[in-house]
Amino acid sequence: MARGEAVSARYAIGIGARREIDARELASLVRAVAARHDVDLQSSTLATLQAREDERGLRDAARLLDMSVVFISLENLRARDKDVLTRSARVEQMFGVGSVAEAAALAGAGSGSILLAPRVATTRLTCAIACAREGDDSP
Repeated sequence: MARGEAVSARYAIGIGARREIDARELASLVRAVAARHDVDLQSSTLATLQAREDERGLRDAARLLDMSVVFISLENLRARDKDVLTRSARVEQMFGVGSVAEAAALAGAGSGSILLAPRVATTRLTCAIACAREGDDSP
């Protein structure tokens, strides 16, 4: 699992979550959202807020999915806030972004990346997928 902002995958799957993540629930959500958009998990990486580095359930979900995780700084999430499609007042007040999942996906996929769709939400998790701009290897 990577720490920082560099991602080499074509897709970044952004995760927003409350504490105590259930690994199976997260893995199921990621699989469902990826399938909905015909995204191969092997060409993807998980991306989330740096403050979630200590979440065992997130690390366990990454192992279940055989994916790496990149932890994005709050500053880099906020830099992509103008590109998110969803605005949650509660999340905006807590983190300064409309959607952690969408901002993490965008930041993880690199500059110029685009969201495939608005985030999908359950009661405890959110998930969004961003695609890197064609030919752009830089985050």
